[in-house]
Amino acid sequence: MGVIRYPFGVPETLALTATGAQALTVNNQFTIIDGVTVQATGNRTINLTLGENLQVGALLLSQNKTAATETTTYGTGITSAVTTGVAGKTITQLFVYNGTEFVAAGAQQQID
Repeated sequence: MGVIRYPFGVPETLALTATGAQALTVNNQFTIIDGVTVQATGNRTINLTLGENLQVGALLLSQNKTAATETTTYGTGITSAVTTGVAGKTITQLFVYNGTEFVAAGAQQQID
């Protein structure tokens, strides 16, 4: 039996490390990038490998928490402005897959 994907299964969660290049593979129709559980202590760059079964309209939620003003740069497979953190705050942004890459579906939001 194959993997049950969203909306019939739960969203996939991909964890980030505290600093450096982040190579992530997105296979699900709803994926959460968890950059909160491990807070950024240095700059991060997110590069995506896009699964062959992704469909137009797939959602990606990026959440990043920083210790100070660390940045998150979006690279391969995802387009957005660089995120500059605020100490102890979480920055979130929603992305939509357009058939080629994930593009920002609105402004970055600061929570906490």
